[in-house]
Amino acid sequence: MSRARRQAALWAARRLDAGDRDDAAFEIWKSADPSHAQAFEQVWGASQDPALAEAMRMSEQRRGAALRARPLTVLAGGLLACGLALFAIWPRAQLMTLKPIVLQTAPGQQRVATLSDGTLVTLDGATRLEVRLGTRRRQVDLVRGEAFFDVAHDAARPFTVKAPEGSARVLGTAFDLERGDGRLELSVRRGRVRLAPSGLIHRTADLTVGQRAFAKEGRLSAVRAFDLHADDWRSGWLETDGVTLARLVERLNRASPTLITIADPDLGRQRVAGRFRLDEPRALVRNLALMHGFEVRETPAGVVLSR
Repeated sequence: MSRARRQAALWAARRLDAGDRDDAAFEIWKSADPSHAQAFEQVWGASQDPALAEAMRMSEQRRGAALRARPLTVLAGGLLACGLALFAIWPRAQLMTLKPIVLQTAPGQQRVATLSDGTLVTLDGATRLEVRLGTRRRQVDLVRGEAFFDVAHDAARPFTVKAPEGSARVLGTAFDLERGDGRLELSVRRGRVRLAPSGLIHRTADLTVGQRAFAKEGRLSAVRAFDLHADDWRSGWLETDGVTLARLVERLNRASPTLITIADPDLGRQRVAGRFRLDEPRALVRNLALMHGFEVRETPAGVVLSR
């Protein structure tokens, strides 16, 4: 932090204290250098920000001390520390003040959307995204489903997609991100993406073109290669060397307006492999039933798979 900003934090602390407002000295300091006024406006604005006030309140609760009970020098030190913290957390705090833009699809529906920064997003069926584009950061919450991101490059505003299982952070690239079966799976089509599982302490992985990995329960899988030229869900196909039937059904339900359920948990754990046509879910499960020996029943509520 610069000297001007440190002095600005002290003056802000004084002005917050009703018993210590030396306006004449403050005006002399403020007019001595243009950087003083600029620094003060930044720190003062930060001290009035609701997001920072809430962060300070929560911090004070954890420490078990009330800010109003402290002397001026401690207050100034606290504001200085908050000023330092603000410039670290401001991009995140600023995102919190933005109302998210919601993008979502129904089962069986796909959608292509262009964000205001130029990023192209393709949503699979039964997918919901909450988008916040701030001045310093861009963040998308993947609430459910799967989406393909072709991110507009902006080195000053990192682009992060978050989910409860983890996050993917990029500057400019194209990648696919899917939530399902309690995990977050990343497939990189262009550029480089950092995959991080949820949790405070974790190992991250930097994936590049043609690489895939997933985060689950705070851990990362091994990074593996995939075929960049193979069709994917955007063209109605899924090619895999092995997934559980439950995960396949989860993906089918994003493409199918008719709900497919598995009555037997053991059946859901059975692994299947191959190249599957996602836009014909009923025909697919019937073919799998013939191969793997389970039953397919049509009910008013949808399609049920059982032993």
